[in-house]
Amino acid sequence: MKVTIGNAWCDENGRSTGGKPGDQKQKGTPDLYTGEVRMQDFYMNKKGWLILRFKKPKHAKKAAKLMKKACNNASLGYSQSDGENGRESVFKYEIASTVPRNCDCSTLVNKVIREATGKDIPVFYTGNEEEILQKTGLFKPTIEYKPGTTLYEGDVIVTKTKGHTAIITEGMPWNNPFEPPKTNVTSPANAKKQGCTSYINKGEGVKWVQYELAQHQFQTEIDACGGIDGDCGKGTVQCIKEYQKLVGLSADGICGPLTIEKLLEG
Repeated sequence: MKVTIGNAWCDENGRSTGGKPGDQKQKGTPDLYTGEVRMQDFYMNKKGWLILRFKKPKHAKKAAKLMKKACNNASLGYSQSDGENGRESVFKYEIASTVPRNCDCSTLVNKVIREATGKDIPVFYTGNEEEILQKTGLFKPTIEYKPGTTLYEGDVIVTKTKGHTAIITEGMPWNNPFEPPKTNVTSPANAKKQGCTSYINKGEGVKWVQYELAQHQFQTEIDACGGIDGDCGKGTVQCIKEYQKLVGLSADGICGPLTIEKLLEG
């Protein structure tokens, strides 16, 4: 699944300070990928990423949408400078405003969160961003990004030490995008153990189950066994078992009609 981020990158001269208000590098409208504020493919920062995931999907969806608007707004440029046209001038107007102004990576993320949630967020830098955002009560416990970690649209990412921050503009959607399975889901080894003769262990239906398990408290466990990859192995079977225990079903590791019904109930 394609993952992109939206972020404030550099001024028109490739520097961090001294840029004019507005995006001098954007080539036209729409133009999401060229500019001082832009979208780009997700990459692994050498300092590592921390993930702050909104508790409410509606906030995450709105944050992703607002960040896309910011990346397509030629009136929004980059500067880390203080003062009238500096990094905090982004707070004076709405994201969609056509008044030329500037931001840096952290004030842009801050402004997006303010508009997405309606909450007045204290100004932060990347060095204290995670601490300040967690105090707002808007986010789930912080996740350290590792290869295979699922990134959802609207996730806020910030480097583990002072550096950079962005918002996931394209990632795993908050509504299950996969088709539910038409038969049982389990692994071949578990099917043999349980005497199950009708099942699938790969494909779209498996992804549906993995997605639902991730939304029902098992995101970390699903990520640890390869993410939402459509391959039902030992790790996914164990997640099915743990979920079945939580909802009072027989923990056989087979995601059949009763388990699917519980997943759909939320």
